[in-house]
Amino acid sequence: MHLKSAITTLALLWASSSLALTAPPQLLLAADGALAHIEGQSNKVNLSLFVMSRCPDARLCEDLFEEVFKTDGVFDKVNLDMNYIGHINKTEPLGVSCKHGPIECLGNAHQLCAYHHLPIEDYWAFVQCQNFPSSFPKEIGELSFAKRCIETIGADWWESGVGECAQGKLKHNDTSSPASHDVERQLGKEGRKLLRKNIKRTVKRKVERSCTIEIQSTLVNAGKRTCAVDGGVWSGCDDGHTASDFVRVIEAEWKNLKSQKD
Repeated sequence: MHLKSAITTLALLWASSSLALTAPPQLLLAADGALAHIEGQSNKVNLSLFVMSRCPDARLCEDLFEEVFKTDGVFDKVNLDMNYIGHINKTEPLGVSCKHGPIECLGNAHQLCAYHHLPIEDYWAFVQCQNFPSSFPKEIGELSFAKRCIETIGADWWESGVGECAQGKLKHNDTSSPASHDVERQLGKEGRKLLRKNIKRTVKRKVERSCTIEIQSTLVNAGKRTCAVDGGVWSGCDDGHTASDFVRVIEAEWKNLKSQKD
């Protein structure tokens, strides 16, 4: 599905959604530990976002890229690589710890499950659905909220594979969250594996600020362009940090990649 079609579909679905919000959400981006969506696509620009599911700066960053991807053709020119920030911690039930607590680890895992099992456009719509409510990030990490957003974008919780990944041992007809102390039981085996793998990869890349943006480059000597927003303050953005700045950089990198292939 083309991104514009995904936007239109999500807007229509949102109007009849049980979330009962007053306006269709803006679309966003987002996530996987196995890079399933970018393998074998070397003719595209590699775009990495480092985020936390309950982080206001991640939401700000993703809102910005919603504008970037509205530009005709840009979405089709990038490989989206989503990375969730946390720490490997074997004393925690999920094997990782997250800045905003165990509930954020669950939110990260739900988004990773969506990334792994859905087309990239549907994953993007799912993350934006989670970011949209004015109560953000109150419900992120709750299984029932993840299920509602999957239904809102028109996917099936179980048939898509997201439900088994995110819910695991819970019964198919039960999306209520278990007691808060029983964190491990709130997440499926696959979801736990994706979460640990993704955070381990993020740690290896030594990125700790949400949101950090990396664009792989064949035009600058460093081999990548970086930019970050933390506490609402942008830094390290040599190419600028507006939507038009990122569009300009992506277009330039894509054209250079294409010229090397021709």
